[in-house]
Amino acid sequence: MEFLYALDYYHWILLGLVLLVLEIFVGGAFLMWMGFSSIVVGVLVLIFPWVGIHPSWQWQLVLFAIGSFAAIILWRRYVNDDTASDAPDLNHRGREYIGRTVQLKAAIEGGVGFINIDDTRWRVNGPDLPVGTRVKIISMQDMVFTVQAADS
Repeated sequence: MEFLYALDYYHWILLGLVLLVLEIFVGGAFLMWMGFSSIVVGVLVLIFPWVGIHPSWQWQLVLFAIGSFAAIILWRRYVNDDTASDAPDLNHRGREYIGRTVQLKAAIEGGVGFINIDDTRWRVNGPDLPVGTRVKIISMQDMVFTVQAADS
């Protein structure tokens, strides 16, 4: 507890640098904002005595908490991680086939069958249909297509 009474500007700047280095290893930009807040508190603790203010360790911790919280909230508010993409189905294999019409390579029996698209065999769910029937892919759930007869 005595350490808290001896908090000085260099402690905050060192903590900020440590948090910035840790951010390199963990990613996510969370620790970065806490590191910047810590450095700002260190600079304020350095400057305050020149203007006649001597913040206690409690106020230093409050400044750090408010600065960290504000920086993280502002970052989350103004940075949109859901950027539009020219390939929205890039990491959702098979979704680009929805709406496509293909021919059954195996009969759908008991609601389950198979189709071939390009060089991949896909499992399908749908009404019982014979081999060779043209089906339209209407949705995808857990890498399994749902199909219906193309003429319906």
